[in-house]
Amino acid sequence: MKRVLINLLKNALEASSINNIVTLNCRLEYNDVVFSVHNQSFMPRDVQLQVFQRSFSTKGSNRGLGTYSIKLLTERYLKGSVGFNTSEIDGTTFWIKLRKS
Repeated sequence: MKRVLINLLKNALEASSINNIVTLNCRLEYNDVVFSVHNQSFMPRDVQLQVFQRSFSTKGSNRGLGTYSIKLLTERYLKGSVGFNTSEIDGTTFWIKLRKS
């Protein structure tokens, strides 16, 4: 769980410009706990389609495990789900949803 949240925050910070705000949120949604990280940046469609693929990165070579590992760890080991929303107006929010236990 710690690694997933660190990767979410790290990616949001790296995608942000100076003086942009990054927020980490946690909320209960019925029987689930939802963690989300939001930044003010927009992801173009071509990036959206590849964001969870292994070795995909917009930041250069020898990168690309951040969002891949978020998805892998959340779905395979934490038995949760992961996704994101992005728009030019609202920015980008990545979220993970875990069953409350």
